[in-house]
Amino acid sequence: MGMNILHLTGDREDTGGVLSVIRNLQEASRPWGWRHTVWVHHSFQQKRLPTLDLRFSRWSCSESSKHGYLFWCAFRSWPELKRLLATESFDIVHAHTRCTALLAWMIAQSLGRRVIFTNHNYARRTGLYQKIARKPGVYTVLLTPNMARHYGIAPEPPRVNVISACCADRQFEEPLVARAISTPPPKTVRFAGVGTIQPFKKWHLLVDALLALPEADRQRIEISIWGPVLNQPEAVTYDRELRQAVEQHRLAGNIRFRGPTNAVNDRLRECDWFILPTTKEPCSVALCEALALGIPALVSASGGNIDIVAAGKTGVFFESENPHDLAARLKDILSGKVAPAPPEIIRESVRARSATQVAGLYGELYQQVLRF
Repeated sequence: MGMNILHLTGDREDTGGVLSVIRNLQEASRPWGWRHTVWVHHSFQQKRLPTLDLRFSRWSCSESSKHGYLFWCAFRSWPELKRLLATESFDIVHAHTRCTALLAWMIAQSLGRRVIFTNHNYARRTGLYQKIARKPGVYTVLLTPNMARHYGIAPEPPRVNVISACCADRQFEEPLVARAISTPPPKTVRFAGVGTIQPFKKWHLLVDALLALPEADRQRIEISIWGPVLNQPEAVTYDRELRQAVEQHRLAGNIRFRGPTNAVNDRLRECDWFILPTTKEPCSVALCEALALGIPALVSASGGNIDIVAAGKTGVFFESENPHDLAARLKDILSGKVAPAPPEIIRESVRARSATQVAGLYGELYQQVLRF
């Protein structure tokens, strides 16, 4: 079953998301003889384990809000990718980002080669991705049923598939959190958020929600945010404005920016709840990791969250973009109105999103692509 897979990402920084999924798939498929190679920007520096086998491009990128820039990067990096495909043998070419989705189209169009594109985004321009899904030679993967509905693309395997992002198998071997059952809840309820500091993550909703709470409730909440500030102008500006808002409203005792960590499990064990304010988060690996440890989650009612979290059982939803509804859900948790399922049940809710099970689904798709 051994095969060589080239993953196209174009990443410039070693953060979570797609690269976490690839790392998890790499570890799970090692016994099967799979070899994973990742195509990134030449400025990329590995900062996390396990290490990835890398190939570099001068012009590639992964994501951008400027569509013209995505097309420019795809055009400039196309000759580099063609040379790589001509000099090395790969059984499967697997694109993962918006820039490399365009390259997947070009591979199918110019080289007549079959390629897989996993869509990790909720894009506004759904028409482009509908066209990609109809392109002969391109096999589309969407992360959850709600993502398929967003794009208006019906799953029709093997051309269009729903395959989740995944967390590492070892996550399900870790000891479950020891959660004391107390009514009312403890005096201080601890929340942890994991993710990069950038505008689409919506961390500012936490500030607005805390300000909507009475002072007595506010003082019972501690939120730790774990994640790096991306080396992008909009992310740097957002981080500065976010910290200024926390200081201005005297919330430094309630919201703490902890920075990046390579010990996510240890940090998650320090909290009572996982929190994810992002709107239309595609399929959060950090959310799956928290649930796999038995930690309930407070998340926006959007994106992949609605396919991952079971309301009132493994977590609680708040209305997307609505800090007042988020404040109300925080108050429900503080008052003990929410009684999550035991950690064992929370863990089992994401068992199907383990790396081995997800790698098995990709293996079936890879084999079908190779047979056609």
